[in-house]
Parts: sequence; structure tokens; C-alpha cells
Amino acid sequence: MPELKTTPSFSDRIIEWLPTILIVLFVLQPFMDILSYWMDRLGMANTLTLGLRFLVLAGFGLLGFCLSKRKRVYLIFAGLCISLLIGHVIACSIKGYLNPVSDITNLVRIIQMPLFAFCFITALKLNRRCARAIEQGCVINFWIIGASIALALLTGTASPTYEESGYGLIGWFATTNAQSAVLSILTPIVVTLAYRRRNFPLFIFTALAAFAQLYFLATRLAFLAIAVTCFGLLITAILTKNVSKKYFIVLFVLLAVCVGTIKISPMYKNQTRYNQAMAGKQGDAEVMMARQAAREGSKPWNELTLVEKLPRLRIIYRYYSKQLCLRFNVYRVMKAYNYTSSIMKITATRHQKIVFCQMLLDEHPTISRFFGMELSRMTFHDNIYDVENDFHGVYFLSGWYGLVLMLGFILYFVWLIVRALMKDFKHVFTIEAGAFGMAFCLALLYSYETAGVLRRPNSSFYLSMLLAMVYYLTKLRYYPALPEETK
Repeated sequence: MPELKTTPSFSDRIIEWLPTILIVLFVLQPFMDILSYWMDRLGMANTLTLGLRFLVLAGFGLLGFCLSKRKRVYLIFAGLCISLLIGHVIACSIKGYLNPVSDITNLVRIIQMPLFAFCFITALKLNRRCARAIEQGCVINFWIIGASIALALLTGTASPTYEESGYGLIGWFATTNAQSAVLSILTPIVVTLAYRRRNFPLFIFTALAAFAQLYFLATRLAFLAIAVTCFGLLITAILTKNVSKKYFIVLFVLLAVCVGTIKISPMYKNQTRYNQAMAGKQGDAEVMMARQAAREGSKPWNELTLVEKLPRLRIIYRYYSKQLCLRFNVYRVMKAYNYTSSIMKITATRHQKIVFCQMLLDEHPTISRFFGMELSRMTFHDNIYDVENDFHGVYFLSGWYGLVLMLGFILYFVWLIVRALMKDFKHVFTIEAGAFGMAFCLALLYSYETAGVLRRPNSSFYLSMLLAMVYYLTKLRYYPALPEETK
């Protein structure tokens, strides 16, 4: 009897199309960023792009849930998110809600990263070609970003990284830290993939384009990403016994150029300008305190007790930290800063925002420490004090409960890496593992130092991808026997 042909089901067809769906999902990311940039430039509301991002999140999340053979994982995740939402809403309601819609929207942004990671993992389990699609998506997005920056330069519409100083080049992207994180994540991946192909002209062009974008982006972490890529790829090649000298000559020549020209780089110029401004402010502060000392006729600074220093400190705090003093009282602010007279510490934006939120949290009920505060309360006199460090931000906005869930989720993948390397280093540590490992380390560094990853829908997408690739490389990928094991 002839063999009966079974008609593939709808889900089977979707699974077959998953690699294409992932590439489309990747390509949407830079275009949504560019659309957001231009809508902001034209003075338009971000409703369209925000709605588009939520549509993509809901669509991909629903697709992952429907296709998954382990729906219980999604349901547990949903239960944890709902419990966080309920606790957060109760905490905010006790204090008094100002803008529930904006606040819950922000909470969804925190939830996006783990949800996308679950969906990526589901795709990788169902269709192994999805791993190749993710690599292709990274390469495509890298060149889309590069092409958009080139076009922005040609048309004279490129934005500087730092608006005040005019230094740096970010192109048609609005958020400095997030875009720096995206490029820093993509660089080690695309450079390593070009190295794997052993196409020398392609490798030169890719490395040159990647390092140029990071160099002119002008953030310190972007500059660090150049060094991480060079040394990380070298270590990976040595450990995998896959070293090609001419490729590394090119790579380290480019690194030497970046380091050798650091004093004329936009990053260095911007930092110098900042340090000079801080030095000038510090001098002004010392003059203010000296005038106060002359009026009081008191002892030199280093001979004063803390109580005697307070009148002088009060002057500089009210001048250089005026908004915080108006909101919380100058004595509370001085105590929060441990009575420092360093203007650099008092005016450092990132630390200032953390101090603001710490004092704000002290005014909230105890439940807010477990489930977070409302985002709208982090604004005073049109100044936004939402912190610029991701882990601090997750804590202040979702409390200890949200922070523990986030850290637990990320640490699970760190544990997968450690376990796999300890169990079978020779098989697991491949050229691809090195590429995504470098990117993962940089993503975690950005999460700790900036607010550019965990709560940003564009860059958190790439962290989700990295976590899924960690899962794939440690639990799903088949590793053939090494040559020496087959003898």
C-alpha cells in the first residue's frame, strides 16, 4: 500500500516559519527605534510606536505560549507577574495613585525581557534553525544601524550623543545608554561571526564598521566594548585552538588606533569638558564656604566639628542641589550625601537620582519596599529622577519582590553557563559560545552601570536573545565528538 501523506497542521507550518518570524522580529527593532526618534523630533506623541511595541510583545508572547510544549512555565511566569502587579497596585494605591496607566505600562517594560526570553527558548526548542536565524538577525540589525547612521550623516540629520556638548554620534536613535548597549552587544557577535566565516575582507570591513560606531558613539562603556571584543575573541580563539594571526593583527591594529587617538576622541573630549566644569563648580563652592567662614570668623575647615560645618555645607547644597533641598529639606539631603563637600558627588546625576528615590521611598509605606513605588512620583518641578541604573530602577519600581525575581531569572542562566563549562568545557566552549558570552557580560555590565537594558524595550530584546542563546548552547545544541575522541 502506498504510504499515506499527512497534511501538516497549522502549528507545524508556524514552527517551520519560526526562523523567518524571528528575523522579521529582529528587523523591526531598529526601525521602531528610528520611528520613535523621528516622531519625537517632529513633536508627535509616541502612542504609535508604544502601541506597536506592545503589539509585538503580545503577539510574540501569545505565539510562544501556544506553541510551547511546557505551558506550565508560562503560566507560572504569568502568576508571578500578576502577584507582582497586585502588590504594586496596592502599594501605590495606599500612597495615592497619580497616573496608573503610565505606571503599569512601565511595569510591563520590566516584564518584557523575561517573556521574550521564554519565547526565544520555545522557538529554539521547536526549530533548531532558529539559532542560525538569531545569528542572522544580529548581523542584519548591525548593518541596518550602521546604514542609518551613514544616511543620517549624509543628510545632515544625525544627532550627537551628548546634546549639551555636541560630542559623539548616535544618528537616528534617541536613548544614548540603550543604543550604546545595543551596539556593544552586537559588536562581539558580528565580529566573531565574521571571524568564523574566514572571509578576510568581510572581517576587516565588519571590525572597522563596529569599532568606528562604538568609537564615535563616545560613551565609556562603548569604548570598553572595543577592548572586550578584541581580547575576548583572542581568548576564545586560543581556547578553541582556532587562531588565525592575520585576523588578530587587523583587530589589534584597530584597537591600537582607538587607544592611540583616545585624547582626540569625542569620549575623552566630553569627559574632559565635564571634569573641567566640575573643577570650576568645586572652586566656586569653596569660595562660597570661605565667605561664610569669614562672616562667622570660625576655625579652618579641617578643625571644625560636623555641627560647625553645617552652615557652610548648607550654602553649597542649596545652590548645587536646589531641587532635592526644596523637596526633602536641606538637612535630610546633606545626611543622605554623608555631609560631603565634593561638588562632583553632589551633582553627579546618577547618584543624585538614587538619593532622591531613597528619600522618596522613606516617605512610603513599608509595603512599597516589597512592591515598589509609582514612576510618576519620581518627578519634581519637571525634573525626572527615575534612576539611571537598571537594578536600582527595578528595586524602586517593583520592590524587593520584583528585584529578587529579576535577579533569580538572570542568575539561572549564569548557573547554566557555569554548570556546562564545569561539566564539559571542551565541547561547550565554542567560537559561538565566546561570541554570545562576551555580549552577555557586556549586557550585564550595562544593566549594572546604566538604565539602558532591563527597562528599555529595544535593548532588553537583545538581552532576551542572549539568555535564550545561553539556554540553547548549554542545553539544546548537539555537540559532535572532538577529533581526538573519535580515534
